[in-house]
Amino acid sequence: MGWKRALGLALASVALALLIWGLFFAKISRTVSIKVDFPPAEAPRPAAPVEPKPVDVYINRDGALWVGDKPSSLDRLVGDIVDRADNPDKELQRILLHENVEGSHADFKAVMDRINAGGWRRVELDTQRGDPKPAARR
Repeated sequence: MGWKRALGLALASVALALLIWGLFFAKISRTVSIKVDFPPAEAPRPAAPVEPKPVDVYINRDGALWVGDKPSSLDRLVGDIVDRADNPDKELQRILLHENVEGSHADFKAVMDRINAGGWRRVELDTQRGDPKPAARR
């Protein structure tokens, strides 16, 4: 037998062995199954921050100040707002300013200056005719 024929038989034998081996493992890979439970694709959403209740500040026609249902003054305004605030973060805490439209612009400006100097930026304005409710509790 020549060396070419021996080489051909050796290569054919190796190819046949690889073919049988490949078919054997291909059959095993199809019949073996493993159940894998993956976590959900979505990451859990963080809880929405709870919106704090606004602090009500009232400016009456005569210039009297109220924070909530308690009388206040320009000097005590920032402290009274801090006492009534639900959230110490001044970026999140809302202040609802109730002003009488017939009141003095100077009173309104003084109150707004104090609120801004205190660091609050979320100030909402509620204008109305007549004095706000807390004036009736005097």
